[in-house]
Amino acid sequence: MSLQQDTELEKHLLSRCYDSQSKIVELLQDRYSVTGSQKSTILFKNIVTDTKKPRSLLHQENTQPTKITQERKKTTRQVLREYISGTLNNQRKLIKKIQSHNRKNTTGHQPFPIHQYLQKYKIPNFDDFFQMNKLWQKYAQDLIFQNGNSMQSLSSILPRLTAADFNGCLLTVLQSRNTNVIGTRGIVVWDAQHSFILVVPRNEDSKEWNEEKSRFSPSEMVGGLKVIPKKHTMFGFDIIDPRNENDCYGFTIVGSRFEIRSVERSGKKFKNHSVDDIL
Repeated sequence: MSLQQDTELEKHLLSRCYDSQSKIVELLQDRYSVTGSQKSTILFKNIVTDTKKPRSLLHQENTQPTKITQERKKTTRQVLREYISGTLNNQRKLIKKIQSHNRKNTTGHQPFPIHQYLQKYKIPNFDDFFQMNKLWQKYAQDLIFQNGNSMQSLSSILPRLTAADFNGCLLTVLQSRNTNVIGTRGIVVWDAQHSFILVVPRNEDSKEWNEEKSRFSPSEMVGGLKVIPKKHTMFGFDIIDPRNENDCYGFTIVGSRFEIRSVERSGKKFKNHSVDDIL
């Protein structure tokens, strides 16, 4: 047996420690030659490897301190609350201006420049949120229809709707102890625990029976945001049939049984019991 065949295993082991083929041959010749060291052991390099697993970008430590501005420290909910409270305050100011104008202009020959003040006070426009309602319709259709074809059973639909997200839904107030809000309709911009924050249309579109009216109240002229309490109120909404856009399915929300934060509704089981005290 030749020396080359006997040292194949040793060459293979040494190749894990040395990159140079000449260095491997030199070590083996020194070991097996008559004038060499003829040691019975082979010294391998001590290669230190990093045994730590690579960390993801989310868990890597940032050695450089980052400056967080005051604007970034505000949470989304705080910004939303400030926007809603500021908008409602501007709407109250605009309504007072309209009322003052109407008292001075009893003849009605000089109309109030409503569009100018809507831009000045940054009152939200209902049409700007219509695309949000289209997205919600697609989301609701996926909940109650199987692959956009057949409608699922009510026993499976109702639990899904109770846990659904209603931001973007077009709601209509059907019944309420507060008769002033009956008929109000608008798109949900925030599903709060005790109320729905709606963006409502103006003038004849503000309520279903306003289409034949020629004069509107200051509140109907302004539109904007409305806070509708859930307690003692019933809401209605429609889901368009994806097979035929002219057909829709109507559902009713009992507001007094819906006073739960939207993030907590998914884990709550609604029980069947009397709802005689809703109004």
